[in-house]
Amino acid sequence: MPLVRDIMNPKLLYIRDGDRLGLARRQILRFGVTAVPVLDEGHRPVGVVSLRDLADEEDQIKVSVPVATVRADIDVQQGAKELAVTGHHHLVVVDDKGVAVGMVSSIDFVRALVGVEVTHPEQFDDF
Repeated sequence: MPLVRDIMNPKLLYIRDGDRLGLARRQILRFGVTAVPVLDEGHRPVGVVSLRDLADEEDQIKVSVPVATVRADIDVQQGAKELAVTGHHHLVVVDDKGVAVGMVSSIDFVRALVGVEVTHPEQFDDF
């Protein structure tokens, strides 16, 4: 069984805690993703901004908290179970110190569990 690190996107697109909403919107649209984590100065997740959160036109970021995380070193089946329990569509992948190292989505888990190659948006190729 593959591990979460094998299916996550290690090219972590994120915004910093306190950044303006427009930056999150630009990142999401530019890279073709549906959510980005919000990280503190220590690169630890404090929230997630999704397309749903961007429906609000306020200037400050509305983040989904608590942030759902998963460790990179657990197997995909356990990671998928954690995703299902949270009800989120994305998990921020963290190392053993809680530092963000990637992002994994529900479609990544589905692909891995049914034996289909896990791919990420082409926009990340030049990132």
